[in-house]
Amino acid sequence: MKDYHTHVPNDDGGYLCSVTRADWDKVVAARKMTPCFGVHPWHAASVDPAQIAFDLDEWLSRYPQADVGETGLDATKSYRDSLEQQKILLQVHLGAAFRHDRMAHLHGAHAWADLLSLLKERQRNHTLPRILLHAWNGSPEMARDFLCLGAIFTVGLRELSHPNAAERYARIPSDRIFPESDDHPEDFPRCVALLSLRRADPKAFQ
Repeated sequence: MKDYHTHVPNDDGGYLCSVTRADWDKVVAARKMTPCFGVHPWHAASVDPAQIAFDLDEWLSRYPQADVGETGLDATKSYRDSLEQQKILLQVHLGAAFRHDRMAHLHGAHAWADLLSLLKERQRNHTLPRILLHAWNGSPEMARDFLCLGAIFTVGLRELSHPNAAERYARIPSDRIFPESDDHPEDFPRCVALLSLRRADPKAFQ
């Protein structure tokens, strides 16, 4: 099974997400991987959103196989001061994903509610692209709201090993939740095994 969110190239394929603008050349050069162009919310304060908008349009036109990401919001203590800048940059990414009909790969640490509100507004305006929620660890109630937006979810070993994993993932349909390694390729086989168990026996997460 391919890796649905990683920053480390591999031979099995998957979505290789950039973190900074400087990563774009690297992700597009990786064989067997789907490149994802974006700027992580951690770096929102250090980039010009207008320039990123221009660059995204250019690179997505040049690489029709590419997606958008990693992007999103991060309200953890280290990054909450840049949340407004993150929102501006996220809108740039979502706009590019919508215009080019690509999937946006979204980060939402401590910010799922803010992310949901922003995405619902785009849905009302008919400008919502396809979305993937990376490292999903929100509530079952919020998962239902994101499912209504057409979201798919990715989880790694960290998320699947959490004490609340059963509650979080039992009601997400098997065709809407996928494995990821993020920065830890060594964890991917176990993550795949845990998700395979869930697909074979849904009660495993109840």
